[in-house]
Amino acid sequence: MALTHIIAHRIERQNPDNTATLHLKDQSWSHNGRIEECFRELKHAMIKRLGKEYGRFSSDLAAHPLSNWLKEYTEEKISFDRFTQKAMEHMKVILENTEVGVDGFVFFAYEHLESAEFLHVFFVQHNTGQYIDGEMSINDSFYLDTSGIRLAAKINITDWQSNDDYRSSNAITLLRWKGEKDLTDVFVEFVGLSEKVDVSTETEEFLNIVSDYTKDLPEAAAYQTKKQVVNYCLEQDKMGESVKISDLSTQLKEQTLAHATDENDGNNEAKDLPEFATFVSQNQPSGKPELIPDTSQLRQYVRISGRNERMSMSFQSSCLGDTVVYDAASDSLTIKDIPPALKARLTKHIQKNN
Repeated sequence: MALTHIIAHRIERQNPDNTATLHLKDQSWSHNGRIEECFRELKHAMIKRLGKEYGRFSSDLAAHPLSNWLKEYTEEKISFDRFTQKAMEHMKVILENTEVGVDGFVFFAYEHLESAEFLHVFFVQHNTGQYIDGEMSINDSFYLDTSGIRLAAKINITDWQSNDDYRSSNAITLLRWKGEKDLTDVFVEFVGLSEKVDVSTETEEFLNIVSDYTKDLPEAAAYQTKKQVVNYCLEQDKMGESVKISDLSTQLKEQTLAHATDENDGNNEAKDLPEFATFVSQNQPSGKPELIPDTSQLRQYVRISGRNERMSMSFQSSCLGDTVVYDAASDSLTIKDIPPALKARLTKHIQKNN
């Protein structure tokens, strides 16, 4: 594993009237299988969580000094352990300006991959359990809730240090704990997240480009291309990676050529399309080379769904206007070509109740 350093410190404050207490570890843990597995669980738990925000470090170093200390560490002016200790001392100051109670461990992990370097910060809660020791006495122990983290940050060091404004503007990924607003606000201030990326707007603009790209294709080919785009974006999200327009373009080209070999799939028209990356650059010159997608918008793009207390519906967006017709005046849907299994259940229900 590319994990180079990992350490954890405890911070607790049981009563808002009390000062916060830090329990600082002197040195990073030595690497072993247990430590690496713990880091792997924390990392994967963050990737799977919803509620992430993206942005850059604040330029106000007086109020948000974490990035300055991180810079000192990367320039080898201070050790990794000292960097994390200074960070925790700063978190304590922020916490004491609030009435937030807390008891948990803050993990700092530095990862050096071939593609980039990352700093991971996880706020990890713990539960207590009882065990019988060698003296046959009952004692309490802590165990970490590594799969249940709700508050974390990942800093892409390589992007942060680059001269590319787009990359640096997305250098921080922050997992927000929606159920703990006050504690999350402390964590956001501690990290120094600023100039958050409007993921929803950028995804909407991206999907509009995809619609323009496929508008002259036959319906089946257009839907298939849109589905390929969505699947690629969702796979990138599962891996915690952004969508690179150039990579998506290459994959679309490969898949289009593969489909075009089948004369019966109706997708031959797609092979005459320009490469997606070229189309994007021509129609959106100010567009970004990468995208952090809003997954809810992606799913709704190829599949329309909704529910209330009495009904749940879901169908491919390509069905709208064909087998599913919406009448806005009467606020009603007309559905044709009902799935056989549903039709059989409807028939059986009607017969049973007549």
